[in-house]
Amino acid sequence: MRTIKLLGFLLTYPDQDHIKAAEDAADILQSEKWISQQTIEKLLVGLQAFQSRSILDIQEEYVALFDRTPSLSLHLFEHIHGDSRDRGQAMVDLMQVYEDAGLFIDHDEMPDYLPLFAEYLSTLSTEEASDNLGSVVNILSSIAERLKNRDSFYASIFDALIETAARQPDKEAVAKFLESASGEAPSFQELDTAWEEQFAFDNQSLEGGQGTGDCPKIRDMLDRMNDVTNQERA
Repeated sequence: MRTIKLLGFLLTYPDQDHIKAAEDAADILQSEKWISQQTIEKLLVGLQAFQSRSILDIQEEYVALFDRTPSLSLHLFEHIHGDSRDRGQAMVDLMQVYEDAGLFIDHDEMPDYLPLFAEYLSTLSTEEASDNLGSVVNILSSIAERLKNRDSFYASIFDALIETAARQPDKEAVAKFLESASGEAPSFQELDTAWEEQFAFDNQSLEGGQGTGDCPKIRDMLDRMNDVTNQERA
């Protein structure tokens, strides 16, 4: 399942290894044929940025997009729970899914980090990986549209991920995501406000409730992950 692993890797902080990965992308994508030829061609056009631009410029864009724009965060649960306690419990549950599958995080990253989640999916069958991606396809689609608003080549990577999902994005749900945030770079005042909210004591979700049981989308995703793990053990 090199396709999903490649797409996840391309969403990590860029370095010289990404240039090599972009060069090898065509062979990997064409050999597995998990995404359509049209999407492959669009993705390859986007990946030319790794070869034609300065790696320093790409790194600067990456930080501006994914580190400084909350609505483009690569941490999946952040788009659902924000910084509430619910997100913490969801992290614990997802970490357990990884460990049950014999996978352990060996670097400083949260379990809901999209590239990490993609690496986990790459260990599953095509059908299982596609089904699990379907659980977060609305989030992926929202980020893709926001990246297009920023004219970023990273949007093509998200489009490829979306095509591998077993479900189509819910247009109404995505529209609501985009209404709340278009993906534009936040102002300094907005960044200050975000940091203030992050460290507030009363950080409960506005909808209330505890744990992933109050989030049907993530609970559904985790339940199906656990089903896969239990089947492998049987």
